[in-house]
Amino acid sequence: SLDVKFKYATMLNGRQFVGNVKITGDEDTEEYPNFVMYSNPGSPDSIPTSNFIKLDDLQGGEIVGIETLMSDIVVFMTKGIFRINVPSGDPTNWSLVENHPNIGCLHDRAIAKAPNGIYFGSKNAIHFLDSGFSVKSITEPIKSSWQSKSSTSSEETLNLQYDPKYNRLYVSWFPAGDTVMYVFDITRQVWYQYLYSGNNTGIKHMSLNHNNEMLFIDRGSSSNLQLAEGSNYNDTNNSSYPVIVTMKTGKQILSTLDNKTRVRRVNTITERGGGSVALDLDV
Repeated sequence: SLDVKFKYATMLNGRQFVGNVKITGDEDTEEYPNFVMYSNPGSPDSIPTSNFIKLDDLQGGEIVGIETLMSDIVVFMTKGIFRINVPSGDPTNWSLVENHPNIGCLHDRAIAKAPNGIYFGSKNAIHFLDSGFSVKSITEPIKSSWQSKSSTSSEETLNLQYDPKYNRLYVSWFPAGDTVMYVFDITRQVWYQYLYSGNNTGIKHMSLNHNNEMLFIDRGSSSNLQLAEGSNYNDTNNSSYPVIVTMKTGKQILSTLDNKTRVRRVNTITERGGGSVALDLDV
């Protein structure tokens, strides 16, 4: 049978690699949540049943995402992170290693690929997987806030989105009321927050348009899905989206115990097409 359906997919060396598959034959259907399968070269829709890689995780779980990283395949499971090395000449000579058996991934919406690696959300933190397949937590600076959010929000509502235009990571829990959006500035390695308030009842999804600009889909005041570009979403005079935005930098260490520091000036830059805008600065 070539009737192979799958939940997750990625491309490498002209082949499509898929994970968490369902194969429909002449008589029955079989599901393999721990299988990775790959297509014939140059034919991504042709996936023979003989081209499979079985991931045996002693802790159980299923595949929740698959991505390419350099010349390897990263397979995210609920109980571990696997690395598949696939030679470009002969993919049947693949090698499989469970790089991080004690770190799992929540679901596919908690995975965001960036040029320098992959960010993914687990039960306890957001992790960064670099090209050397080492993993580190990036949520230590906001650990208390993160734990507070994770204790009151459903794991299924966590969403990560990489913003290639400004090289930052958006993190949202989609709360029912005002939306708290955590933003990780990858260039400066610092966290801050977008605090949305107004008529919106929570951002439902995030994506990118053809110009690599952020798109937010929120539920709106009447619970209908509404689409808004990120550049317009922050406009408090927009009648469709009366949203107030707060950017919070977090604690900035300016002095040591035996040194006093005086802040003499703080510069802010805002862009606005016209009219007046109120800017409050709290220190």
